[in-house]
Amino acid sequence: MTAAGTRSGQRQGHGLWFIGPRKAEIRAEEVPEPVGNQIAVEGLVSLVSAGTEMLIYKGEANPDEDLGLETARGSFAFPVKYAYQTVGKVVARGDKAIPKIGNVVFCRHPHQDYFTMAGEGWLIAPVPDGIPPERAVFMNLLGVALNSQLDVPTRVGDIVAVFGQGLVGSFCAQLARRTAGKLVVVDPIPIRREEAIKWGADMALEPAHAKEGIMEASEGRGADICIEATGVPSALQTAIESTGQEGTIVAISFFGKRVVPLILSPEFHYRRLRLISSQVSSLGSGLQPRWSFARRDAAAFDVLAHNWLVTPVTHRLPFDRAPEAYAILDLHPQDALGILLEHRRN
Repeated sequence: MTAAGTRSGQRQGHGLWFIGPRKAEIRAEEVPEPVGNQIAVEGLVSLVSAGTEMLIYKGEANPDEDLGLETARGSFAFPVKYAYQTVGKVVARGDKAIPKIGNVVFCRHPHQDYFTMAGEGWLIAPVPDGIPPERAVFMNLLGVALNSQLDVPTRVGDIVAVFGQGLVGSFCAQLARRTAGKLVVVDPIPIRREEAIKWGADMALEPAHAKEGIMEASEGRGADICIEATGVPSALQTAIESTGQEGTIVAISFFGKRVVPLILSPEFHYRRLRLISSQVSSLGSGLQPRWSFARRDAAAFDVLAHNWLVTPVTHRLPFDRAPEAYAILDLHPQDALGILLEHRRN
């Protein structure tokens, strides 16, 4: 599927839209030629998010909430075009644009094979030489995990438990592994637990055995840090129960409009626990004088340049089969981690 010419000053692209709960389709749309600081991008590859995108796909996003992404279109009440991790090549530019034709860029833009957007700002980042598009496309989800380390750094010797071994949870765990004394991961899917052991987790547990295993790893003290990256309320509850005195729970998942019931007594109150929101749309308090979104992106690319980080890919689909990706994640989550959409191009 390639961009095609339409009327003067515009070309045709194809974007993925969510049109109702568990319904997605590819739509053709006219794309204006870039002017000023804008660039036109031909997509090379994009990565499906099993978190926020699946929340939208299932109809669990708050319909009254602002999209919060300039490149998105529609509303969460449907139809909506919303995603945020595409790597493409600049093929045209306005006279004030910074990127050059031929540059490879990471774009926080919905899945689309040809599009125009601003060539500067937090929605775009140049991909460093030497990082292939299929790896660079993980930058944003790695940035989510990196944000949790900026908010709650793993100290040398900490006992860290990460709930969820999807892409974000795996990245959280792999970053924590660099300094953690012991690292425990929790996930209901056997293949994810097996992969975590391969890259270096000390323990990989089923949810039913999480609290017992974390207490064993911590010699009964409880974890210093628990990171919840599942979007499942019961995991957040177990994290609270498994965290030691004055320890920290990092809530990295986005729950949308789902109700999250929690039992706070006795652990949360008597252990004086901290529950921290690590939301990637902001940089934590105290970091802003030195950290920016651009610096966080650059740090994520620096990590991607090292072979120790595992970026698992289980599926590669041509862009015109993009709706299938969501059905796979919805119906067969045990079989899927990274799903790449490969864009055809001129």
